[in-house]
Amino acid sequence: MNHVAAKTAQVAPEVVLGMFLINSEPASVLFDSGAIHSFITEQFVAKHNLPMSPMKQILLISSPGKELKASQLCPRVSMNIMGVEFLANLIVLKSNGIDVILGMDWLAGCDGVIQCRKWSMLLTSPQGDKVEFVADALPKGV
Repeated sequence: MNHVAAKTAQVAPEVVLGMFLINSEPASVLFDSGAIHSFITEQFVAKHNLPMSPMKQILLISSPGKELKASQLCPRVSMNIMGVEFLANLIVLKSNGIDVILGMDWLAGCDGVIQCRKWSMLLTSPQGDKVEFVADALPKGV
């Protein structure tokens, strides 16, 4: 999760990009079926004073061009997606660009399905609520 540009992210078929509230703060969120784990930028964590916990082991993350080390986790981060609350344990990374990347660990827990043709994301909340987010084909201004 080095610098991921919104323009690059949204044109990839295995991802969907949107803006959602993360602990009541607006954030760019990328649903990425190509990512194994879920992440949040250290910059977003610091700006919004999100609580962090040390991870049991340091995690090495392969990112285009380099490897990143992660040792902190933001547990039980609240996300409001289309009016429905979801929780996520997010690994903190020193990176720029998109604030949150939700990978397969989180998507699997929400029975997440990316619908490429519709540029949409289907999710099921822990309470069983079905949610569909339809993204713009390209972010505004691109």
